[in-house]
Amino acid sequence: MFDLLLKTLSDLKEPAILWRLFVPFVAAIILVSLMGYGLFGVFLVSDFVTQNPMVQEMGVWTNEAQQTIGAIPFIGGVLIWIVGMVVAVIAGVLGVLLGSYLILIFAMIITGFMTDSLVKAVHDKHYPNTDYSGHGSIMGMVWKLTVYGFLLLLLFLVTIPMLFIPLINIIWFWLLGFMFFRYSIVLDVGQVILPEKLFDEVKHMTNWTPTLAVAALFLLSTLPLVGLFIPVLAVIALSHYYFDYLSTMPVREER
Repeated sequence: MFDLLLKTLSDLKEPAILWRLFVPFVAAIILVSLMGYGLFGVFLVSDFVTQNPMVQEMGVWTNEAQQTIGAIPFIGGVLIWIVGMVVAVIAGVLGVLLGSYLILIFAMIITGFMTDSLVKAVHDKHYPNTDYSGHGSIMGMVWKLTVYGFLLLLLFLVTIPMLFIPLINIIWFWLLGFMFFRYSIVLDVGQVILPEKLFDEVKHMTNWTPTLAVAALFLLSTLPLVGLFIPVLAVIALSHYYFDYLSTMPVREER
């Protein structure tokens, strides 16, 4: 994983890669930053959230719990204050995560149009003797992403009560975002570089080297504006991994 990340960072000095790194940044630094973090507030006060039966039941339970705790002599008020602080911190973290996701999605869309040129830049610099040919089509990829995104959305809706469990809610919300990010980048880069048979060998989540590398990059996307660069870095990292995989193919076939 660390070797893959070091290769990715070392490529940032290449002009052909460096200018592409800033394309999403220039395109979205104002628009996406304002909209990305602002839309979370709209989402929280929308009927979708406020009128959700599970949310309303949770609100009733919270009120009852506050009344019960508040009735405890001396320490009741202190406990309510502590719980309120914890809830505020969790809501703030979830807000940052959602804002980061919106920024990241916009950057992923822009980066998707540059994937071929980024892959070619990595190939020409480091793997000029490795031939590559992809598979699939753009429409096929869009369909797969739509289906996968819809399934994750359903999973999110089913697990909304988990958002009220401290710490678990942050981890779960982050994991859902990571799953979509990883699936999108792996599919995008894999279709450009690998034949379908080889892609099926390396696409799984349990292929830990690329999964951990992408996870490390995705974790950085929670920092303000950093998410605008992350898709480009992820494409570079996976390009290195897939080209390394292709270059060792004759050795694996002999074995």
